[in-house]
Amino acid sequence: MDPQATWESLLAEWQAGNWLEVFELAEALLGWLQKDGFAPETMGRLRLGDDWNRTLATAMATFALQRANEVLDNLAGIPDSVPFTLSCAKCNNEGPSTVCEALEEGWSHFQYFPAGISENFLGYCPVCRKRDLDP
Repeated sequence: MDPQATWESLLAEWQAGNWLEVFELAEALLGWLQKDGFAPETMGRLRLGDDWNRTLATAMATFALQRANEVLDNLAGIPDSVPFTLSCAKCNNEGPSTVCEALEEGWSHFQYFPAGISENFLGYCPVCRKRDLDP
């Protein structure tokens, strides 16, 4: 196994929201580290030493595994431990504060978006959905 390639793939899949891949990569990296395999360089060009890299890689892979599990276990892909803050993926309109309210108002296609600045989820607001459906 190449722990550096696995680490970099884990980060890329997290950013892309490919939760099954995140789960598999995190599990593989944790297995490698638990067998005393060497840790990846976690901070790019900064060389901070094996203790730093092993601690960070273990903590982040554990976190990624848990979060991916939450997303994959929920039929709507909504992890329970994440506050529901929603914005429209098209117009950036802010959504309601609960899933139920969002569904009642006509929002759709919720997606967990961990890289959001002001939101944790993206979806499509009723206005953009209507605009897309009208010829």
